[in-house]
Amino acid sequence: MRVTVFGMARAGLACALLYRRHGARVFVSDHQPSDALSQSMDILRRENIAFETGAHTERTLENCDAIILSPGVKLDLPLLAEARRRGIPLISEIEAAWRLSNVPVVAVTGSNGKTTTTAWLGEIYKAAGISLEVAGNIGRPYADAILKNPSAERYILEISSFQLEAVEAFAPHAAAVLNISQDHLDRHGTLERYAQTKLRLFAGQLADDVAIINRDDDYLCRALLPGDGEKASFSLCGPVESGVWFDGVTLRHRFPSGEGELLPAAAIGLPGRHNLANAAAAACVALADGVSPEAVRRALREFTGVEHRLEFVAEIDGVRYFNDSKATNPDSVRVALEAIDTPLVLIMGGLDKGTDHTVLFDLVKEKVRRLICTGKAAELIAGQLGGATGIMIVRDFRDAVEAARKAALPGDTVLLSPSCASFDSFKNYEERGRVFKDVVFAFAGKPS
Repeated sequence: MRVTVFGMARAGLACALLYRRHGARVFVSDHQPSDALSQSMDILRRENIAFETGAHTERTLENCDAIILSPGVKLDLPLLAEARRRGIPLISEIEAAWRLSNVPVVAVTGSNGKTTTTAWLGEIYKAAGISLEVAGNIGRPYADAILKNPSAERYILEISSFQLEAVEAFAPHAAAVLNISQDHLDRHGTLERYAQTKLRLFAGQLADDVAIINRDDDYLCRALLPGDGEKASFSLCGPVESGVWFDGVTLRHRFPSGEGELLPAAAIGLPGRHNLANAAAAACVALADGVSPEAVRRALREFTGVEHRLEFVAEIDGVRYFNDSKATNPDSVRVALEAIDTPLVLIMGGLDKGTDHTVLFDLVKEKVRRLICTGKAAELIAGQLGGATGIMIVRDFRDAVEAARKAALPGDTVLLSPSCASFDSFKNYEERGRVFKDVVFAFAGKPS
């Protein structure tokens, strides 16, 4: 097979290596200049994989049987239109990896909570003694998991809407869509198109698979779910026919295999109603996949969260610092603001994704004493939230964290919850979160 991989970052590079190991002739193309890709280029040279940098050229289509698309590649590129005209298949990197493995996949997508839920599922399966790899949009490419552990019993994947745009046959054995809210409208155009892209997660499922939705989400309740998988759901508002729900005190479950109590909400390891929903979702997916209730209970109690999602960093001079760099849309920021009950100094900004930040106006007015706006979206956010609270525009990110420190009083919380992508200044949200922590640790004279 002759494949071209568009994109030389983590996902594209891992797919190139996976297909090369399976005997394909691989060519990799990236529009970034070579000085930004030196590490990837060195790996490709060692594997004798041809590549180009600086632009996508006609070489991408020469003697090509299929094109594998990294998540950051937009489907409206002229060369991809020409590929369609020539009948060359365009394949998401998620589906490309899936085609080279027989290991069942458990997949999670949604606007918010998917990283926490995916990581929580990993802990549940570990508690059950099941060999697994956690990968996907959570920071490690699915193809890399297959390369490192081809004999795993499960791959637990976080899936983004970008990764679902070009899937056709991808069929996770158990899959969940957690919620739908405004996100990535700069890419998808409308909320409806974005939501339908998310629901493609179910499209390839067969009768022995299971599709799980949040019964409390207005859009998902109305949606016609694609695919032939069995249907289940989770809810915090009342019983469900098949799945997991909260009765006001305890999480309960009901499946063909049995029903009963899981554990009281007070025993769950992560606080907050949003984490109760994440716990219900993870429990629903695992139980639908045959994991024992005992393993689910143990992991729900013991899980302590993930980096960059409402992560406590330090308390310095009576001020608490939280890293919520993963919050890249307004709904994620809303969750963070509702979870903290002290006066807030909030840092927002980065690269705007076409979302409406005015939906946060009332909550910012109620809870935020000072708003620090930074990055390319600083003026946009300041304009949309003007009048809600005192606002400062500080262009440089490190300076913005320093400004937040100076604005905070003892008893306050400094919260990084950007509501924007990180790509104006950082490689990804992880780098942004770690820089935030570096600056905070420096305030206390601690090594990072």
